[in-house]
Amino acid sequence: MRQLSKSLVVDAPEIAEVLDLATGEITPARGAVGEDYEKTLQLRMALRQGIAAGKPLLACPFCVVPVHLVSLAQERRFYFRHETEDGRCPAKTKGGLSEERILAMKYDGARESAAHIRMKEIIAESLRADPDFSDVKIEAIWKGAEANGRRKPDVRAVWKGALPVAFEVQLSTTFLRVIAERREFYLREGGLLFWVFQKFDMGDARLTMEDVFYNNNRNAFVANEETLAASKAARSLVLDCVWSEPSIDDGLLLWSQQRRQVSFRELTVEQEKQRVFLFDADAAKERCLAETANWPLREDFRRFWFDSAPYDDAKWQGLRKRFAELGLTLPRYPSDAIRLRALLDTLYSAKEGHPVGWGYVDLVKVAHHVFDKHKGFLWAFKLMLAAHSRAPLIREQDATRNWRDKKVKAYVAAWADPNREGAEAFAPDRRYDDLVAFLFPEIAGEIRKVPR
Repeated sequence: MRQLSKSLVVDAPEIAEVLDLATGEITPARGAVGEDYEKTLQLRMALRQGIAAGKPLLACPFCVVPVHLVSLAQERRFYFRHETEDGRCPAKTKGGLSEERILAMKYDGARESAAHIRMKEIIAESLRADPDFSDVKIEAIWKGAEANGRRKPDVRAVWKGALPVAFEVQLSTTFLRVIAERREFYLREGGLLFWVFQKFDMGDARLTMEDVFYNNNRNAFVANEETLAASKAARSLVLDCVWSEPSIDDGLLLWSQQRRQVSFRELTVEQEKQRVFLFDADAAKERCLAETANWPLREDFRRFWFDSAPYDDAKWQGLRKRFAELGLTLPRYPSDAIRLRALLDTLYSAKEGHPVGWGYVDLVKVAHHVFDKHKGFLWAFKLMLAAHSRAPLIREQDATRNWRDKKVKAYVAAWADPNREGAEAFAPDRRYDDLVAFLFPEIAGEIRKVPR
């Protein structure tokens, strides 16, 4: 995640304010762009796509000409530029060569590199190995419903007999205008635009690569000779997926880059948003932000709970007051609430990966105790184990396989059939769901659901 202390807008931009064409409001450029890099790139795409659709979002307040967002070449700082500039506006935002002239110079007419040609072949061969794709063609004309509406994607195919997909290769910089126009075309035509890179590294990504990445739920896809071999072996379109995954460190939201080979069958397809992704970064970010929102209070509670010193009533009353301000009630004394200590010790044990508050040597023994004495906590315990990827640790400690082969099967069977004899004992204890959702936001979205 980019940590920028200064505005993302250039100093003294020519267009210092922008007109919202939907509301009529005039907003300073700095306010329209904000300080969130991801949202800035999403705004860039939205502005370009709005212009491509004939429904521009923002305009220059002097001349009411639609504007889009461009970046300085030297650093990622942005400014608004007129879509057309004919001299009537005092704000001058264009100069030098046009996009069309730059493209002509860059690609020298219609000639293509050997790398581009091979990339198209790799994608086509990979698609032909996958029975989910049909009608695979390289550079076939895609005719739109509107007059003169047509595109020639690098590779096109039909997924599962229903969804036409255009695969476009990006080896070098592609203007955002071109990207946005293609997104709008395929959206309008009921198709899907899927960008493929020859290589992708967020540490060395061009701005237009980031435009694709941040507008595709922080997922990017790479095709090469290795993915082609994997596609043929798996009889499925296989690509390298690069994505960003958020985490919380001392209350701060951080992002790390992840990578692995994936089959197209694993991906989530959102045609209406023109997105395809393996990892739902937006949802993960929301979970992390929920966790950071009240991080100081959660940490103060955790420190109190873990403190081995004598009970401090003043600290507990302070926590009770702060929780009450959020509509959460803590008991007058921690021991007043029935089995609250057992529940929190169980969940903190799963979170930390070792027993907390229990006199056991490892986590699997805590699991056995919960099964034997607190079956109503198994649902929350299972969610915490999953949220913190504790399955390998449990398997390692479960030398006798008693946990996996007997107890896990018992509670899973009880949840699958609540009417079977003895199943009611495994019903979740709901008394503390609100408190659990607050203290452990990583399971807040699941804790109130019916076990499955």
